Amino acid sequence: MRLVQKRSRGFTLIELLVVIAIVAVLVAILLPAVQKARESANRTRCLNNIKQISLAMHNYHDSHNTLPPGYVAAPLFLGDATPTGTRFRDPREAYENNQNLGLHGTSWMFHVLPYLEQSNLYELWRPDYNVFGNSEVLYDNGAQLIWRQLGYAPAQAEITAFYCPSRRSRIDNTTTFSHNKFLDTDAQQRLSTGIRGGGNDYVGCAGSGRLFNPQSRSVYDLTGDQIQYYSSQIRTPANNFNQLSFNTGIFSVNSSVRFGDIKDGLSQTIMISEAERFEGLRVPSQRTFDQVASDGWAWGGPATLFTTLDGPNKKLFWGYAGSAHGDIIMVGLADGSGRTVTKAIGLPVWQNLGNISSGIPVPNF
Repeated sequence: MRLVQKRSRGFTLIELLVVIAIVAVLVAILLPAVQKARESANRTRCLNNIKQISLAMHNYHDSHNTLPPGYVAAPLFLGDATPTGTRFRDPREAYENNQNLGLHGTSWMFHVLPYLEQSNLYELWRPDYNVFGNSEVLYDNGAQLIWRQLGYAPAQAEITAFYCPSRRSRIDNTTTFSHNKFLDTDAQQRLSTGIRGGGNDYVGCAGSGRLFNPQSRSVYDLTGDQIQYYSSQIRTPANNFNQLSFNTGIFSVNSSVRFGDIKDGLSQTIMISEAERFEGLRVPSQRTFDQVASDGWAWGGPATLFTTLDGPNKKLFWGYAGSAHGDIIMVGLADGSGRTVTKAIGLPVWQNLGNISSGIPVPNF
């Protein structure tokens, strides 16, 4: 008697290819939807960060009757101090390897730490050190050596609220953002391994004029005579400085703006925005001199201030606003609200949003 073996039937090659093709089509359909949902969630979280920082600003104002300074600087200047020249702050104050000399260079972000549930970090700061000194673990010579126990100095602390979730969750100075400037990029000497934390994706609005000297990355700080001189001249792109009337913003060097000083209205004045970080230009050779951002929440000036002189998300200059949300950018207004602004916003509207006393009403945006 012959036994008939029953053969099990498997997939043919054609059937397998059909299944793979169907899966590929489904992935192609679903993946953009998943990415869109993830980006939508990231935008919401980013806007929440903006609102959280804005609330911290209001709490700071309630405690001090003023908003925090744009950045604290000692009287160190460069440039030309003659009546028709241009004076600017010495940018080396924050990153010079000189401690106990009364140097500062700290940003507005440092000053709002206690209002962001970061009081412990705020207390770790050495006020006799500049920003560079507070980023160097080996400068810790206190009795308890807390910096060394933590493994990082206070300026290197990673603060979740200072990062846009669409962009990153840490400083990432080894890959995507490795060609941006960090404190140790320009510092004279490093004692340890360099900056490994403490980045930021949000910046304070300093007005709508020329804010930075592009070559030195320093904030212009004109003398009274220089302000008077340039105020009497016809405005040009070269002399349209931030300190001139109708250009001033909430933050500047050693500023102390009160809400009552914002004559254009709190709901029509930008207080903070997302920062331009050029994450889309990952190859250094693809960048121009103006497309290299500074990075670090404690670093006053180039890393934490911006101007509305030109529109957002144009990838033109590190001193303008930018985001990782495509054509959308998040801003925080002085009334504490968060708003989305498109890249297509009219330049006059954007500029008027950046200053506190232009006297020009801003239409719906």
